[in-house]
Amino acid sequence: MMLIKIKMIRSSVIGLLLLIGCVPEGVKDRINENMENAENLLADQEFKRAIANVELHKLRFGSYPESLDDLKFLSVMDSSMRHFVQYHKLDSGYAMNVVVEFPAFGGGEANKMSLRYPQEFWNGLGCVKSNIKEK
Repeated sequence: MMLIKIKMIRSSVIGLLLLIGCVPEGVKDRINENMENAENLLADQEFKRAIANVELHKLRFGSYPESLDDLKFLSVMDSSMRHFVQYHKLDSGYAMNVVVEFPAFGGGEANKMSLRYPQEFWNGLGCVKSNIKEK
């Protein structure tokens, strides 16, 4: 739901700017930078939300879920995490990857997520593999 809202907002902003006329390169760059920051904040929130729900499932039921579809008692807001992360249960823990990409303003390359967390963040979690985990 949140992803749909962001895409709708971005499409509306881009459409409005295109109607106004040519957008100078400096403005495009600033728009992309600001959107990248907002997208990183949203991806960070959804990644942490997914981890919290997976860890809560383990506390309640004694094991990690087979898939995100097995999570119980999710709100509508919680369910949006499925658009941002990919989850795989492993023999010892789980893998959680950020998989969302947002299009750049002006048709450029998709914005890549630049999430990184310190080693302390991972302590006590069952997330043993992630595309945002320092190697």
